[in-house]
Amino acid sequence: MEFKKKTLETQIIEIFQKISPAITRLIQSTMNNDKIVLNLGKTKSKNKNEININPSILVNSVSDSDLEFKEVVIGTVIHEAIHSMEDYKFDIDKDLSKFQDETDGLNDINEVLEVLSGPFGKYIFEILVHSFEEYKFVKDFKGLRSILQDIYEESSINIKNLKPFNKFLILMFHSIAGYIEIDLQSYPKNIKESVRETLAILNNFSYDRDLVEDTIEITIQIADICRRYNLLPDVDSQTLGERRESIEKFEDSVIDDLNKVLIPSSTNITTGNTLEKFLGKKGKESDDEKLNFMDDHVSKIGTSTTVYLPNGKVSKLVSTNLPRTFNSLYKNGLATYNSLLEEWDLPVFKVTNKIKPYFIHNKKRLRISGYDQGDLSPHVPLMLGSGRYERMFEQKQRLSNKSYAVSLLIDGSGSMLEKDKGEFYPWSLSAALIGASYLAQICHELDIDFEVAIFNRSFAADELENEELYIKRKMAVSSMLNTNYGSNAEYYFNTTNHYFIKRFDDSWKANYEKFIGLIEFSRNLRESLDKLDIKDEYPPASMFERGTNVDERNIMFSTKRLLEKGSKTKLLAVLSDGMTRGSLNDLKSSINYATKVGIDVIGIGIGERGTWKEYINKTQINQPEELIHSIVNITKDILIKNIEESTGVA
Repeated sequence: MEFKKKTLETQIIEIFQKISPAITRLIQSTMNNDKIVLNLGKTKSKNKNEININPSILVNSVSDSDLEFKEVVIGTVIHEAIHSMEDYKFDIDKDLSKFQDETDGLNDINEVLEVLSGPFGKYIFEILVHSFEEYKFVKDFKGLRSILQDIYEESSINIKNLKPFNKFLILMFHSIAGYIEIDLQSYPKNIKESVRETLAILNNFSYDRDLVEDTIEITIQIADICRRYNLLPDVDSQTLGERRESIEKFEDSVIDDLNKVLIPSSTNITTGNTLEKFLGKKGKESDDEKLNFMDDHVSKIGTSTTVYLPNGKVSKLVSTNLPRTFNSLYKNGLATYNSLLEEWDLPVFKVTNKIKPYFIHNKKRLRISGYDQGDLSPHVPLMLGSGRYERMFEQKQRLSNKSYAVSLLIDGSGSMLEKDKGEFYPWSLSAALIGASYLAQICHELDIDFEVAIFNRSFAADELENEELYIKRKMAVSSMLNTNYGSNAEYYFNTTNHYFIKRFDDSWKANYEKFIGLIEFSRNLRESLDKLDIKDEYPPASMFERGTNVDERNIMFSTKRLLEKGSKTKLLAVLSDGMTRGSLNDLKSSINYATKVGIDVIGIGIGERGTWKEYINKTQINQPEELIHSIVNITKDILIKNIEESTGVA
């Protein structure tokens, strides 16, 4: 084939140059605007007359198809152009007179749809707009329609494998656009009946791009049909944490499924960008901001730490400081911390004083000498006479604060914030943090090098972000990554994260407030945020996602940092409620590696959800009341063993 010697993108550029004049003329005549231009590039359009086609979309489209190369490129370019041409003018106050009471105080179309049709109504609205736009443009061009029909027919084999709601959406799309014939008899009863009821509504509906209120009204009716036929999860009966997790999981399935059956586009349902067209000028500015967010995020991943596992596997890890906005929870957090100590009967000083002697025992008095260190020796004449100039000065005996280096690593996944059955409040993360605070306080009082961090795998939060900024950036990066990176978007989106509460060289006092703030949030969740008067002070609570940790990566990262310390005894304590979502073999080999290089790794299990058999030194806590005694006992055993092995020399 003539394309074999060239790269895929080069082929696409050549074809685009050949077809763009004809497509440009078609769009100009259809839109009655001879100023429209068609370009190939990743930058956003500068004005309404400029249509930029992202080459990544064309690469994805061609890569997934067995159809004739040129036909797929033509169809994808036309498809992208159709859905890029117009912005909709939408004013909540003027365009939603029927829903004035419900929409009072709302700011944009996204909020309106969530209030009126539920958290998933936006996808119904987007499909309606998307399918009617496409139908109205291609209905009079038989050749163009046949090209798009071939592309959609090729992907239609995947429809039956979609989740129920996503299956419904794509059947609604084809019922409107008419690309493929729908045989409803081959689908389950709830799908069949929900589509039939929807078509009965749509048969009496005349789409008008300027009558947004009518489309929203239809969206509400269709969303009710979907709920009635159990195509949507019942999130109203869930707690806030469960609701957020259900919505995110469900939305991920929509994006994943519809990417399999719709033509790739920067403005279709699979990226959620259809709604941006209803924001007018603001929407274009928003797109530029989204691109900047994505570029910054991708750069952050590129410059992040590379972690090497013992078996040779390589991965990236984002290390940053815990967001400062947790400081705002300090005042209430201090009261929560003290009440938990009392509720769980955790006698801080009484118990931890039992362990201090074992730390102290390993901190031997050292005589440090040199040409200019310490006090002038009383034996200077003897030193000069014997030529031992380096002993002229010597420092008085003192405790060395470099005998130990301690790293405290706390599981920061969403499961640590879940309540046990019958429990009114969650306790796993609160208990882990309090356990870490005991060890941290001992290290602080004895002037021992230590660091404290939480770890998870999710979209990484920035140190200066609050909840609003975090969510805004997360949604923007998600949509832009899907557009520009296709199937590789997940690699950049969910990262292995290491949030430092305190680094080795940081002051514990300077970071103590946000640490206590984190305890407040981990115990009271959204209630802790509701007590804040200023929304800008809300910490990014959505940074905690369930069941996503790859523990071995964070253990290797902490191991590397401990090895950089010159301390004799190195201790790594991992407080977690479950096992890695990576490989148990990788976890075990990482722990074994740390042990071989002289680091004592302790696994402290919180709750009953996991197993800690991979840890050589381990303890499990099923109730918060067991916390301190278990931590103190296992740490004491490690210290005694080190004292015996090293005869007390630190």
